Amino acid sequence: MRGKTRKLVWNVVSLLALLTAGIVLAGCDLLNPIGPTQPPDLAPTGVTASTGQFEDQVRITWLPVERATSYRVFRAPTRDGDYQLLGSESSLVYTDQVGTENQGRLYWYKVEACNSVGCGPHSVAVSGYAGYPPAPTNVRASTTYGDKIVVSWDPVPGATYYQVYRERNPDQGFTIVPGGDNVVSASFDDTTATPGTWYWYRVKACHANGCSALSQPASGRR
Repeated sequence: MRGKTRKLVWNVVSLLALLTAGIVLAGCDLLNPIGPTQPPDLAPTGVTASTGQFEDQVRITWLPVERATSYRVFRAPTRDGDYQLLGSESSLVYTDQVGTENQGRLYWYKVEACNSVGCGPHSVAVSGYAGYPPAPTNVRASTTYGDKIVVSWDPVPGATYYQVYRERNPDQGFTIVPGGDNVVSASFDDTTATPGTWYWYRVKACHANGCSALSQPASGRR
């Protein structure tokens, strides 16, 4: 009788050991077999897109989101444009292979966090490009100063300096304004313009990999 009791105890102990091993190997799946019950609540933060570090691609990165097992990346041609799904990624980086033919073309990106239940909200939009910078936009030239023409434009992400060009006729070839070959801010004071004369200005954005195409022209007068 004592032997049967020992055998029964041994069988129970063995069964408990097997169950314990199963829980360890299976991890949380045995404890929570149904998985997540709701999608991620938050949009990804810390979203960045490369600005010319790569010749043929834009790399988008972001910070992890709680309960997310994958992320979806969207792209649009403008900040408020129609965002199209590029793909899904389980890591925290996505590479958009735009090709060398699209160097200098600005793209806008958003990211959302997902799991098996669904996806959370979109992140804020960020811009990026491959190769040389895109041309500056919203170029403006003043008409209100007697001693100079102030040329300004919207900053280009990733640009480290700008070149300012000038011509009296917008249909002729533009040349760099004296002192306008290494402008580090998004504005330039042209003090060499002849008083009472109208000039047209165009701007290039530059960084270590090269310069953009010329911007659209803008006219101003001293």
